[in-house]
Amino acid sequence: MIKEFTCGIDDKILCDKARKGFESAGQIITSTISFRNPVIVNASFYNFCKTDNQCSSSNDNNMVAGGANPTKTIALTDNDGIVRYYPQALVKQLPFERYPDFEPFDISAKFNSEVNYWFEGDKLPIKSDQTDFILIILHEFIHGLGFVSSWNDFFNFANPQGLTPVPSADNLNSGMSFNGFIENIFDKYLIFLPSGEYVSNVAAKINTIVNEKGKYYQTPENFITTFKSSSQYQQSEMMLKAATTSFSLGFLPNNTNNLSEAIILETTLNPFRTGSSLGHFDLKTYMNTSDFLMTYIQDPGMTLGDYMSISGNYTGGPIGPKLRQILGTMGYVIKDVYISPYTPSVSLNKFSTAATISSNIGFMIFIFTTIIIFNILI
Repeated sequence: MIKEFTCGIDDKILCDKARKGFESAGQIITSTISFRNPVIVNASFYNFCKTDNQCSSSNDNNMVAGGANPTKTIALTDNDGIVRYYPQALVKQLPFERYPDFEPFDISAKFNSEVNYWFEGDKLPIKSDQTDFILIILHEFIHGLGFVSSWNDFFNFANPQGLTPVPSADNLNSGMSFNGFIENIFDKYLIFLPSGEYVSNVAAKINTIVNEKGKYYQTPENFITTFKSSSQYQQSEMMLKAATTSFSLGFLPNNTNNLSEAIILETTLNPFRTGSSLGHFDLKTYMNTSDFLMTYIQDPGMTLGDYMSISGNYTGGPIGPKLRQILGTMGYVIKDVYISPYTPSVSLNKFSTAATISSNIGFMIFIFTTIIIFNILI
């Protein structure tokens, strides 16, 4: 991975710590994934309050830590004939003779310098109110590689009523043309539990609205009204119920048909929480295992080394075996042997209070006139 690092504060020591954290996270990933072409990260470390007006009061425990996202997603026709969005970082690894036009960066990563981070190499052990910088960076880089579900309520983020993949539409002089709802590549492998039915089947049912109701609408509001009164919307409501019911959805790797090997996704949050629901491993199932990294909550006062120690020091490093399966299923080439680029520290104390720092920086995908925002939350 190649990182272009920008530090927007005057503290050179803190800037250097952040730069080294980004580099270490990249080294862990490149020790796990074999990249055909370099993945280029635009990494920024700055004061969110001064620059972006994202400020927290002195008693606000939910300070925005930051986040990472694919800078671009590219629509590709999959081997099942369905068009899905692929993150640019993944498209660059696929064996194409010709590649589409790429953005200069594959992943955008922005992190708040005001958060009370602990950095690998600090002289003092991590404190109970500190967050291990590399732990958050590594988590967010995985999102940037495409560990993101498209399912959301794009018509009501604040109070979800039904879930769909990403809506796609064209602007016309006389209105708009709705082209359908498009999944991410991550979603191709989602299944309902315990039935094993693929979630893509529900997406296909929802997309029958294009043939049944037509593509052309005077305004987006006309389409939303039509959709919410249709039989297809019932599928959307059913999907929301599944996404807020424990152990109801999983990711089935492409090397197995055994439902017991499905990776349980986070569906315990009710109401549905954009950025936390679906796009993470189930917290209760994996929090104390070698697949701790992609649960939606991390504990303050815990280092990456602490998590690895508690989970049994998996020889594949902090990217656990099930996460390796997911990345490999999506299309990345996973290395057989993990050679650790460094040894993370293990602290003397363990703290059990759930983290209140969230990385809910929004990333936006522009689809014609529609702005879609995912809030990436740890």
